[in-house]
Amino acid sequence: MKFHSEREALTLELHDRPFRPMAAPLRISHLAIATGERGGERDQVQFASLCRRFGKAEPAASAKHFTVDLGPFVVKWERHTEFSTYTLLREEPVEHPFAETVFGLTPKEWVDELFGEVMVAVHLTVTDDGEELDTNRLSRWFDGNPVFGSTLADSRAILYGDLRTHDDGFERLILRAGEFEPMLLGQLVQRVLELVTYARFAMLSLPIARSASPRLEEIERGLADVAGTLAHGNRQDSDETLLERLSGLSAELEDVVAASNYRYGASTAYAEIVENRLRDLQPAAVDGYINLFGYLMRRLSPAMRTCFSVATRQEALSRRANRLSSLLRTGIEVRLEAQNRDLLESMNRRSAQALALQRTVEGLSVVAVSYYTLSLVKVALDGLAKAGQLGGVDPSVATALSLPLVVAAIWFALRRLTHRVLVRSKPGGAGD
Repeated sequence: MKFHSEREALTLELHDRPFRPMAAPLRISHLAIATGERGGERDQVQFASLCRRFGKAEPAASAKHFTVDLGPFVVKWERHTEFSTYTLLREEPVEHPFAETVFGLTPKEWVDELFGEVMVAVHLTVTDDGEELDTNRLSRWFDGNPVFGSTLADSRAILYGDLRTHDDGFERLILRAGEFEPMLLGQLVQRVLELVTYARFAMLSLPIARSASPRLEEIERGLADVAGTLAHGNRQDSDETLLERLSGLSAELEDVVAASNYRYGASTAYAEIVENRLRDLQPAAVDGYINLFGYLMRRLSPAMRTCFSVATRQEALSRRANRLSSLLRTGIEVRLEAQNRDLLESMNRRSAQALALQRTVEGLSVVAVSYYTLSLVKVALDGLAKAGQLGGVDPSVATALSLPLVVAAIWFALRRLTHRVLVRSKPGGAGD
């Protein structure tokens, strides 16, 4: 029995990124750092250096996730396609949700050397009290910002937050959970953090779409100008000029597509994950507060529609540029074929003229060569007559009698020579 080479890897994939059991109350600091698709190795080395600072085991070089208790706090590291996450948590009694943070326990030297760009930074405080908080305390903890409030997991937990960056660069969330099994609480916390993380990365394509729109508008006007020029038969621009303009517009369009196409695809995937996490969390509005679903989707949905619209526009312009290029090249090919036809006709006329001239020259050559040949024959016969070798035959009569033979022989010789030249000039031709 032969097993598939990827069987074991796919089996382990089902157990990848497990939920960590958690018990409230606890503090959590969560970072999502964009390191790029090729930054995994460097990111792994950096996380390993954090483990060494606390004298703990390091992850394997091929590891995609790793959880370790460093003593002051537990850290869970995960490597994704283009970013990595650090989730630092510490189980301890909580009086003020954000007076102290787990991130403050990390070595400053290690923080200063963090590789990549921070996209998400969240402080999440989890308490074991499921009751609603009063507005005054929430306003004080969230620096007076508008706060959303939603029940989660069939109203067994309440999540508060403002999704605003505070003075330390972090956003703030408070999760008030009632009685949860450690595994279920760990699952709930992970989904909340994934929701915030993927929503932020989904929005990453919006600035790209906004910057691409003016360029696409300029390209669209250029393509419309080329199409209008092609539609009018009386045009001043040459085919080469139009083709050069069209090639420039196509190159500009490809540059826009290359800079944004991957980002749009990634954002679509992240937005789908956000929608899945919202369905899993089942958020419901708390009286007097904005619902989490509305808070997130109020801007995420329009942003995704904008990106989808720009991506669709890019594809339509690409197809339009290809059609215009085909039309222009077809017109050029038709004109080239007409020029080639005229050239062949001109060559045929010149060949016919050359052939007629050759026939004329050939006839004149036969006459000229025959004349000189008969002159030589006449001289020879005169000499033979004086020597008495012609038996009384008049040399002029003998010359006249030889005239047909000489002309025929010379004509035949020239025809033979012409035939040999024509045969040798043909591909693969050879002389006698």
